[in-house]
Amino acid sequence: MNLAKTLKRDHTSGSNSFSRIVALGFGGAGIDLLTHLMEVDLKNVHCVAVDADPYHLHIARAHSKFPILPENAPRGNSESGEDSECHVSEEVSHLLGDADIVFVLAGMGGVTGSAVAPIVAETARKAGALTIGLVTQPFHFERARFNTAIDGMRKMLNACDTVILIDNHMLEPSTLTLPFRFDKDTPSQTCCSIIESIAHTFSNSGLSNADLGEFRMMLRRGGLAKAGVGHSYSNLGTEEATLRALRNAMALGGLTQANGIFLNIVGCNRVEHRHLVSTLDIVSRKIDPNAQLLYGHRIDPAMQGVTRVTLLATGMVFPYTWGGYRNIPLGIYDLEPDALAEKKLSLELELHQLESYAD
Repeated sequence: MNLAKTLKRDHTSGSNSFSRIVALGFGGAGIDLLTHLMEVDLKNVHCVAVDADPYHLHIARAHSKFPILPENAPRGNSESGEDSECHVSEEVSHLLGDADIVFVLAGMGGVTGSAVAPIVAETARKAGALTIGLVTQPFHFERARFNTAIDGMRKMLNACDTVILIDNHMLEPSTLTLPFRFDKDTPSQTCCSIIESIAHTFSNSGLSNADLGEFRMMLRRGGLAKAGVGHSYSNLGTEEATLRALRNAMALGGLTQANGIFLNIVGCNRVEHRHLVSTLDIVSRKIDPNAQLLYGHRIDPAMQGVTRVTLLATGMVFPYTWGGYRNIPLGIYDLEPDALAEKKLSLELELHQLESYAD
């Protein structure tokens, strides 16, 4: 299927399926996120699946599908992935010519997500689209993929305006038996909530204390970002959902380094002013006082008594150095402050003495 012709046909025909917001899922993890996005039936977002596995691409749910490798190419062949990068870049340059916002969904650690997704993201950004990456890291037991995932993260940070890191370990044991619709803590649901919040904000000007220009500028210089989503069923839903969103966002560290915070509140009832003030006060206590705080709230009858708070923190520090280890500052400590200066001992040990120590 020629993806560029498909979108062009939708645009010229005036169909409602065409949107200036495009979500591209790369590889297994990215297409899984995209499939859940299709289940949510989010309006005004055109979903595109990109993968090297023809079977996975066949069963994926998307508006358009785009294979990047020949069917007989091995899945782990990095050279084949590099050969297809230029071809993908040329196709996407036509595809994303009219897109305003591009979401790049990928799992770091594989060939497609770590190698091809950054190339496409850079092409989208150079085309003028606001490019937002949503990436997942490997699980802790996937140690062989971790170094590849770190390299892929670096490439995504160079290619995208904002890269949102989705934690794969947010799933709570109490939600393992719930169907997807009621499972609120999965990475897929978090990804869907983030995309829906950003897309609805741009489509409906859903900000309460700023204009879209400030929000766009926040995402343009977002760098590495963390996100958290919280849900509540109680009367104090706004505050409770905000605390849960903060807990999920702070799972990998605090938010004091963030330079921008975006808070989106969705409920079936109108948010009272006192609850909104309390919610913003809770968030402001957890962030830098100089950080930009943007928020919006809206009513959605489909929430059916549930209040959802989506929190996005931009400007986070990349936690890994070029060697792949955590960036921990080195410190030299004086363990014996009262000790005298060390002196060289005048010892002359013969060979037989050294052998006796070895024994």
